[in-house]
Amino acid sequence: MRYKRTILTVVVMTLTTFAWALKKVTFAPQWTAQAQFAGYFVAKDKGFYEEEGLDVNIVFPSNSQSSIKLLKEGRCQFTTLQLLDALCAKEYGINLVNLLQTDQQSGLVLVGYDGRNPAELKQGAKVGIWNAGFSILGRIINQREKKNYQFIRFTNNVSLFMSGAIDATLAMSYNELLQLRQSNVNLDGKTVFWFSKNGYDVPEDGLYTTRKYYTKNSQVCKSFAKASKRGWEWCRQHPDEALEIVMKYVKENKILTNQVMQRLMLQEILRLHTDPVTGKTLYTLDKAKVEKAIGWLLECGIIKNQIHYKDITE
Repeated sequence: MRYKRTILTVVVMTLTTFAWALKKVTFAPQWTAQAQFAGYFVAKDKGFYEEEGLDVNIVFPSNSQSSIKLLKEGRCQFTTLQLLDALCAKEYGINLVNLLQTDQQSGLVLVGYDGRNPAELKQGAKVGIWNAGFSILGRIINQREKKNYQFIRFTNNVSLFMSGAIDATLAMSYNELLQLRQSNVNLDGKTVFWFSKNGYDVPEDGLYTTRKYYTKNSQVCKSFAKASKRGWEWCRQHPDEALEIVMKYVKENKILTNQVMQRLMLQEILRLHTDPVTGKTLYTLDKAKVEKAIGWLLECGIIKNQIHYKDITE
């Protein structure tokens, strides 16, 4: 009996030591709980982060607390951002490092109201744009193509567009475009303008931390990225189980959506993760695309200072 108690004590002490040894970090995606971030949810729930020595807490931004603000203030160590947002952050004194580039394609589209071709909108047309950001590419094409759109801000749904109050709206192929399809909106070939198919294919979501945190905690950053990549690869291999994990987070955070919507979102997100030419998932930033994006930001006056590829990579 004494021998068994000794073994039990050793096991408990070992587990306790392991728990204390885990590095506590916080991850805040740039939006609410949905399949857009499935790989990170999977990495946490399947224990991939723990296997890398990390105790990960996942928090979500709010209307008053963006993920980039949480990162800047040190209330999270990792976040997801679109490439253009990450590049612009440097302009405001937030030096970021890209740890893992998930999206290889742009999912941004412009949808015309009532069957209209958004590429043929008249000067000054009213176009819906997110109040929370994610719209820099829309501003770039507006300036470069001399569209002179009148941008009308909305929060996180398509009700403004459905009401007919605007001529077109920016939408994500994995989110608002799916909502419109579920609402039986006319979305034929001419109604949807794909930025990726018309010369503006800028990679979107990637995993970021601050340069300051990376310098002091490079191994932690690499471990977080490694486990996150594993989470995304697991999603690709087990989409049904990944969806179940996503729905758990959706329910815990009281997000108004449904399983059909999240399944379609996951499918589209995984498509965007593939290189449009090779069909492979690369998880790295394409230098040529980054430099082209920087050139557009400078050309349109969105940033004033030159940025280089190495400024946001390890």
